[in-house]
Amino acid sequence: MNGERHHVVMVASENDALIGGKAGGVGDVIKGLPNALAALGWQVTVITPAYGFLHKNNPSKLHSNVRFPFYGRTFEGEIWSACAQQPVDGVSHFVFEHADIRGEPIYVNDPPETPFRRDATKYALFCSAVGVFLKTMKPPYILHLHDWHAATLLLLRELHEDFYHLRGVKTIFTIHNLAIQGTRPMQGDESSVESWFPELFRNQSWVASWKDHRYEVPCYTPMAAGILHSDAINTVSPNYAEEILRPSDPAIGFHGGDGLEELLQGVKSRQRLFGILNGCDYEESETPKKSFGELCDLIKNEFMEQNEKAANPGLAEVLRRIDRFKVDAPKIVLTSITRIVEQKVRLMLAKTGRAGTALDRILDKIEEYGGVYIVLGTGTPDFGHKLSEVFKRHERFIFINGYSGSVAEALYANGTLFLMPSIFEPCGISQMLAMREGQPCVVHRVGGLRDTVIDNMNGFSFSGRSVKEKAENFVQTVERAIKICVGDPQLWKSFQEEAARARFTWKASAKKYVGLMYC
Repeated sequence: MNGERHHVVMVASENDALIGGKAGGVGDVIKGLPNALAALGWQVTVITPAYGFLHKNNPSKLHSNVRFPFYGRTFEGEIWSACAQQPVDGVSHFVFEHADIRGEPIYVNDPPETPFRRDATKYALFCSAVGVFLKTMKPPYILHLHDWHAATLLLLRELHEDFYHLRGVKTIFTIHNLAIQGTRPMQGDESSVESWFPELFRNQSWVASWKDHRYEVPCYTPMAAGILHSDAINTVSPNYAEEILRPSDPAIGFHGGDGLEELLQGVKSRQRLFGILNGCDYEESETPKKSFGELCDLIKNEFMEQNEKAANPGLAEVLRRIDRFKVDAPKIVLTSITRIVEQKVRLMLAKTGRAGTALDRILDKIEEYGGVYIVLGTGTPDFGHKLSEVFKRHERFIFINGYSGSVAEALYANGTLFLMPSIFEPCGISQMLAMREGQPCVVHRVGGLRDTVIDNMNGFSFSGRSVKEKAENFVQTVERAIKICVGDPQLWKSFQEEAARARFTWKASAKKYVGLMYC
């Protein structure tokens, strides 16, 4: 290994190594990959926003103040050194604190007419502060940017004189979810490049080469900036790296390049695009198994207080059903831990060739077998409402519109069959966690799901040429899995054993990052 490249600086929006630092899959990567790189002899520095609370939730000390350009003025923020929940030698964690980037949840859902208005502004501010802070880093180091949130560092490096110190730094860009690109107007809006960095517009000759031509008004897309201006780019699974080279076709349920496929084809032709599968942590000891009664008690303990405080009718009904099934334990427990958004639940709610949605038909089937289906997660109000309507129709459906880490862990460890019919999936961590615990999965054969679940060996997968066909095949695949579970216990045991035997380690991922991208 080249000694000059022993240090990598990761810039991201999430970090699950810190208490409260995870919102999605980015957090898992920023926890697992640095630790694996450290085990290979690398020094890793991780920088994320503090959001007003990470430096308070974790043992931290003020490292330095940083003055940086934003909104045509000089802003000042704080860089805190934070201690991870499980510290690892060679890995340092920093969080950036500023009043304009505080708040929970980590990401904000803006109205459709002004997408990313608040998030794009706060991450542009974050990038400016990080870029100045990097002046204190002793070169050489590799700069590893994660998703669109960190990509504005590239705009600043190329165009802003205060950031020219980054021009000689090798830069890696990881695409976690191409569908979320952070696009904002180039000018004429409070949340635009011109508002963030007006000094760049004294000479506008650069605008034409940076603007996103997909929009009527000149727009800036951080995701595109990351793709075009990094030395190497990767997605978080090999199959997703191939899918994004093709145009998306939402009408048939295919999500590919989402308008960036031509850029990605160009990157691929120059051998700068890679697919590296995310990893999963594997403990030496198995998660203790629980009886269904113990699982019910855990759910009640986690959500009873929340129900009493909010007087949530849906949660009250969940607790009522939990009491019922504690007495009459189900024979089969289907599980999902997911974000309640279109990507994750569209196929569940799609109409099939017969009456009702795919989810209705699956619930009718598990009623025949005396089973139950437990879904845990939160998301957008529209899809939460749709799942709540199904919840009202089916007594054997338990939709917990909330989240608990301990309940999620118990569902991974104690479910019979895990359902993950994502319409697209860059990598996916939930299927890995379920498989780790010996719970076979039913998945849509896309992205990282295709790279991890092998049909008729360690789980079950389906595909289709239209949304309707995919939904129909989803139902049939769940039915096939249940029939094996009930009718052939020996074969089912082999599925469980193969699922538990599969290994997707961060060590393997880290070696590929070093060999393919950091070299």
